Amino acid sequence: MVEKGRSQQCLVLIDATVNTAKAAHALGCHTVFVQQPGSCAQDLVDDQSGYYSVDFTGDAYESFVDEVLRPLNPIAVVSLSAAGIAPAAVATELLSTPGTPTSVLTALAEGVRPAVDANGRTVLVHCFATDGVHELVSVAPRESLPDCQEQVGPEAILRSTEREAAFRALRELLDGAGLKNGFVRAEVELSGGTPRVVSIQHHVDDDEAALLRQLIGTDLTRRALEWPLQSHAARPTAPSEGLGGNTR
Repeated sequence: MVEKGRSQQCLVLIDATVNTAKAAHALGCHTVFVQQPGSCAQDLVDDQSGYYSVDFTGDAYESFVDEVLRPLNPIAVVSLSAAGIAPAAVATELLSTPGTPTSVLTALAEGVRPAVDANGRTVLVHCFATDGVHELVSVAPRESLPDCQEQVGPEAILRSTEREAAFRALRELLDGAGLKNGFVRAEVELSGGTPRVVSIQHHVDDDEAALLRQLIGTDLTRRALEWPLQSHAARPTAPSEGLGGNTR
C-alpha cells in the first residue's frame, strides 16, 4: 500500500546519501534504494520505501536491473553520487528511462583537457541542461567555495567577457558530448588565454548543495532529482503503466 498523498510512480535511487533520500521523499514518489552491501539503510528509507543491498559495480548488476528493477517499472533510475552515476546510466539504458546514457558520460570525460597552469586561476561551475539549453547556475573560485559568504552567481565572480568565454568552453563540451538534460559540476581553467574545462563530474556534493541553497536559493539536489521525472511526465504514457512488482 502506498502512503496517502504518495504517488504510485517509482523512483529508484542508487548510492543515495541521507540528504538525497530526504529530497527524494519530498518529491512524493515511491522510493526504492539500491545501496552497496554494508550500507546503513535506516536513515534512508521510510515506511513506504523499497531497499536492495546490491554490489552495483559487480558482474551481476545488469541481471539485477533486468530481473528486479524492470518489474517495478520505475519512471527513472538516478544517482547523485560519484560512485552511482555510471550504474544509474547503465540501468537507464537497459530500462529505457530518462537519464544520461553511458555514451554521453564517456564523451564528456574524453572531452576534458589537461590544465595549462597547475597554479592558474580555476573556477568551479555548476550547470544544468534542459532540452539542450544550458543554464549557468553558479561560479566560484575552486579553492574557496566552502568559505564563500557572498553571492556565487556568475555575475558576482567573473567579468562579462570571462563569464561568456568560460561558459562557451563548457557549453561546447556539453553540446559536443550530446548532453541534453542533467547536471554537471565542472572546473574551468581561465589561465592561458583560452578557458578550458579541466574536470567534469555529475555528482551533487551535499555540502556544496547546502551552501548554494543558502547563498542563491537554488536546490541542486532537488533539481538533479526532478529532471528525469519531468522528462518522464512529458512522454506519452501507456494505460497499463504503473507500479509493478514488490520490493523488500
